[in-house]
Amino acid sequence: MICVSHLTALDLPPEDMVIAAARAGFSGVGLRIFPPAQSPDQYPVWNDRARIRSLRDIARDHGIRIFEAESFGMGAEVDRTAYARAVEAAAELGAGVITSAGIDDDAGRLAANYHWLAETAAGHGLVLAMEFMPYRGMKTLEAALKMHRRVDHPRAKLLIDAIHLSRSGAGLAEMAAIPDRSAIGHFHICDAPAIPPAQLEDKLQESRTGRLYPGEGGLPLSDLLALLPEGCPISLEAPHRDQQGWAPQDRIAAAGRVTLDWFRRHSVAVA
Repeated sequence: MICVSHLTALDLPPEDMVIAAARAGFSGVGLRIFPPAQSPDQYPVWNDRARIRSLRDIARDHGIRIFEAESFGMGAEVDRTAYARAVEAAAELGAGVITSAGIDDDAGRLAANYHWLAETAAGHGLVLAMEFMPYRGMKTLEAALKMHRRVDHPRAKLLIDAIHLSRSGAGLAEMAAIPDRSAIGHFHICDAPAIPPAQLEDKLQESRTGRLYPGEGGLPLSDLLALLPEGCPISLEAPHRDQQGWAPQDRIAAAGRVTLDWFRRHSVAVA
């Protein structure tokens, strides 16, 4: 299954994102249904039952799965009641995974909250994908692996993002050294120049608006895919650096053309 994550065109409302992803040829789509505090308008789906039903119907009618639900970022303060309701909403949408950036600097508190969220996700048949980012509390693959061991829950997995892996200083050797690759539960693919920006702020901006589609940069994507566990879900997360002035539907259409062709040329199933 090749999905496209909402960040690729976050200015598209969820309903339009589902339709655009289906028309672009993706078999799955990721939606932001639980908005972060800094942008509460993107998108408060989790507590809107009618909207949940409508999105589920739109996805069914367009032959696409709402596979990835976000953003369950795990910071210092967690409203467990709201998070639990958002997990339930993700399950109602048919999601397979909820994604959660490790924002909290307190590793003990983060582990406890992650264990609770994994248990909550498990109750709805979902996987919790914990994501490291070089500018968040959980910054590196090494830190994420330590957190995975500490959380110690079968439904808690790692989300590896190609650009975060590169910009946090890791690569193929570190991926190959992961002792149990079944710890990886989800992969965000994109491309970028092989040489990262020097400043952390520039890395942050690149990840939000400056990515490339597979094959357009210098990241070792084929080799990274070969290190994933069999059947690992893959989502394109690529707000493109050269398309910020494009209409969002056109960005998703381009993402589908370039990305799915890249997968076919590299003999990776796209459905």
